[in-house]
Amino acid sequence: MNKIWIIIQREYITRVKRKSFIITTLLAPLGFFALIAGSVLISTFSQGRTDVAIVDDSGLFKDISIPDADDQTVYFHKVEDKYEQLATELPKEKNEEKKKYAAIIYIPANFNINSPNNPVIGYRYVERPGMMKKQFINQRMSEAVDKLRMKMLKIDNEVQQQMQNKIQLDFTSLDNQIERKGYTEAAGIAGMVMGFAIYISLFFYGTMIMKGVQEEKTSRIVEVLTSSVKPFQLLMGKIIGVGAVGLTQFILWIVLIFGVNILAGMIFGAALNSHQPAIGSLQTTGMDADDMQLVMKNLSSLPFTQIIIFFPMYFVGGFLLYGSLFAAIGAAIGEDGDQQSLMIPITVPIIISILIAMNVINNPDSALGFWGSIIPFTSPVVMSALLPFRPEWWQIALSLLLLIGGFILTTYIAARIYRVGILMYGKKVTVKEMAHWVFSRN
Repeated sequence: MNKIWIIIQREYITRVKRKSFIITTLLAPLGFFALIAGSVLISTFSQGRTDVAIVDDSGLFKDISIPDADDQTVYFHKVEDKYEQLATELPKEKNEEKKKYAAIIYIPANFNINSPNNPVIGYRYVERPGMMKKQFINQRMSEAVDKLRMKMLKIDNEVQQQMQNKIQLDFTSLDNQIERKGYTEAAGIAGMVMGFAIYISLFFYGTMIMKGVQEEKTSRIVEVLTSSVKPFQLLMGKIIGVGAVGLTQFILWIVLIFGVNILAGMIFGAALNSHQPAIGSLQTTGMDADDMQLVMKNLSSLPFTQIIIFFPMYFVGGFLLYGSLFAAIGAAIGEDGDQQSLMIPITVPIIISILIAMNVINNPDSALGFWGSIIPFTSPVVMSALLPFRPEWWQIALSLLLLIGGFILTTYIAARIYRVGILMYGKKVTVKEMAHWVFSRN
């Protein structure tokens, strides 16, 4: 045990002192800050202003109001100009700095309210509107047609407004009063963040272990190390040491990103509050601004005690399970060309786990979510995505028990491969040969 502890210290200290560790640890919060700053700048400068002329040859929409965009990106102007005249002038003004209009909405004289798509209302542009603006403009004209229908039916304005009010169902759990409206969305966001965090970590730190083992094997340092320690001790020391590095970096990222979030709020707070979400973006997600605020409030209702206790366990458990396998691959491969084929059996379960996690976000109580949360090869990612949804304690206990069993099994397999592969040079290793090492008695 003392020798394993020495190897753990060596792996941890040497990696934490590297410039690459410091740089990557700082890059994450800086990237997060750049993301916030970039979103503010993009929302400020990217949308621009689009002035749309409305030419109504039918005369039906004369008294129908068409509101401009709340975020000041689209303005509608009813004009008396002839369509042919504007259609000729706009292309000529296209490259001018102060062009009059970017597009024309043309309502033909024979427009039929009973068949609004025959003939169609045309949107003729010289400045491309983009997907979100298209959706917004189409929505505004649909609302205008609805207003026209209600006006022709002689429905007064107050009743029109009542008819246009949309209902919002209040989704509340019967057996858990904490889960009120907006909780599912908040839990889904938190679950996806945690699931992806472990998913990326398994690849990043697993590859780090594999490369470290491969470098020691190639440089023949391992021959010196194995003369004083057993291959199993070397394997465990390397896995736990790199795992400690990963956990340290992960904790630092959380602390630094939290600090950056506070700093960004102080610097860009006013800008973030003054800019509403881009037009059309909330419609595509099925949320309005009030829903988004409700989701943010529900983040404080998440089971943080449960998350703080169990998320690190799944991070460590998943890393130990897959780290041992990555170390075995690093010991077995002799050339970089062998790497891809031998990594397939490891990478496929990790990819499947994130696909299950994405499904679990939408169906947290599904059978797929349950089985994905207890199978050791998928549980680190899937259960991390499930934690905000408050899974049963027995499910978490069963999941952790099987994860520990899975780690013991993969460590045994990895140790059998590691002890042979680490001292083997100049031979291309196949999966079949690795299986022979595992089941061989010698």
